[in-house]
Amino acid sequence: MTWRPDDPQGNEAAKIRWEIVPYTRGAVVDLGCGPNKAFPHFIGIDSCKDTALFGIEMKPDVVVEDCSDLSGAVLTESCDAVFSSHLLEHIEDYPAALTEWWRCVKVGGYLVLYLPHKSFYPHIGTAGANPDHKHDFEPVDIINAMRKIVDAEGGWDLVERQQRNGADEYSFLLVFRKRAESGCRFEHLQRRQPKKSACVVRYGGFGDMIQTASILPALKRQGYHVTVMTTPKGQEILQHDPHIDAWSIQDTDQVPNALLPEFWAYQAKKYTVFINLSESVEGTLLSMPGRVSHSWPAKVRHDMMNRNYGEFAASLAGVPFARDGKFYPSPEEDAVAQGKLLAGGINLLWALSGSSCHKFYPGQDEVLASLLRAFPRCRIFLVGDETCKLLEQGWEKEPRIVRLSGELGIRDTLALAKRVDVVVGCETGVLNAVAFEPNRKVVMLSHSSIENLTKHWVNTVSLTPVSLPCYPCHMLHYNWDNCHQDGLTGAAKCQRSIPPKSVFQAIVTTAIKAVA
Repeated sequence: MTWRPDDPQGNEAAKIRWEIVPYTRGAVVDLGCGPNKAFPHFIGIDSCKDTALFGIEMKPDVVVEDCSDLSGAVLTESCDAVFSSHLLEHIEDYPAALTEWWRCVKVGGYLVLYLPHKSFYPHIGTAGANPDHKHDFEPVDIINAMRKIVDAEGGWDLVERQQRNGADEYSFLLVFRKRAESGCRFEHLQRRQPKKSACVVRYGGFGDMIQTASILPALKRQGYHVTVMTTPKGQEILQHDPHIDAWSIQDTDQVPNALLPEFWAYQAKKYTVFINLSESVEGTLLSMPGRVSHSWPAKVRHDMMNRNYGEFAASLAGVPFARDGKFYPSPEEDAVAQGKLLAGGINLLWALSGSSCHKFYPGQDEVLASLLRAFPRCRIFLVGDETCKLLEQGWEKEPRIVRLSGELGIRDTLALAKRVDVVVGCETGVLNAVAFEPNRKVVMLSHSSIENLTKHWVNTVSLTPVSLPCYPCHMLHYNWDNCHQDGLTGAAKCQRSIPPKSVFQAIVTTAIKAVA
């Protein structure tokens, strides 16, 4: 469109904010933020001159004399991104301002510029033009200025160049990524729009991402170019999955929860299919505190939520369910995992706890002692986060038990889980990661039923609580408010009610089969 005087004025950044999400993670300054920062995590910087000129109330995080000089406000290469919307055209010496802004960007970071386009906005001195504008810009003007900066300050990639004149926009967007190497590269010119594209959205834990991975091969078989939208934690788990072509990464709460529906609706327009698996388990098949379903009678919850997680995800994606969810280690990770194994004996990995208070088994020490007696030649790996070191206490002098909690990263843990003979644990991401692997599994269920979780798992023994009316509760637990805690062990009653003898027998049976 062309600018119209009767269109809503101000808050130009709101028009572009969903486009800039991939480039504005981490430490971001919003130059000339005015009264509205584009996102809450931005550090708003403004001179507040519009307060004196137009009476606009502003409360930036940092007040400067002039946004073209940030020397007293922003350290060199301290920003993951510098964002500026409709500011540069107000600055007389704009090449100097660009040089100053570029100084603040880290190598690998972004300079994100949103500016009125000369072809769509009144020229200086004509009717309707902003009287404070010093320049009428086209994208080439900014690119040429940035070329001169490269000579002194290193190189850049131009990753976005968009003409924005739909709806109520009359602007253009340029995004430069800073490189240590000299020279200019125009990455946006290399981009080709695939004929069939799918975006799969999932923000979740390790197990959630492995479940998400189960639909990716089916999408690839149908010819889709697959983008996964997730957090850095989710990307870490799936980063070597061969069925992923591209990533859309957001930091946790980078887009506030209340704005996610609007953000997703905007992003969905870019893809042939948009598959949102957010809350496909939590909130849907596991009730969450604060939701109405959390107060339903247990029978109603069970009737409504006793559905297989993997099958439900496949239904949302519109693909057939398949046992495709896997973790893909790098060759280096796999080699390290193999180097830890005991040759000629039984290798067992025990995932000590999950992300919720009910996901640890209180009878582990009794089972471990029995295993050491049953299998003189064995190696048992205990894995978990730093807090799981408490659960490892007492085994410091037993050489057959390798205490790795807090020592292995999640990827190294999952690589090792793929290689051992037997994997044991509660409902954790580690068990999800090997659900369809050929090695043997023993899982102690808590808030999920066999139908929910392990129905399709291969070589798996699923142990369920004995004579416990609250199982399966189909509820998420962040504390003990709605989970029954055993007073003797401090564990959930659902885990306390699974006899150690049953766990030991299941492991012995699976271990013998694993090495047969």
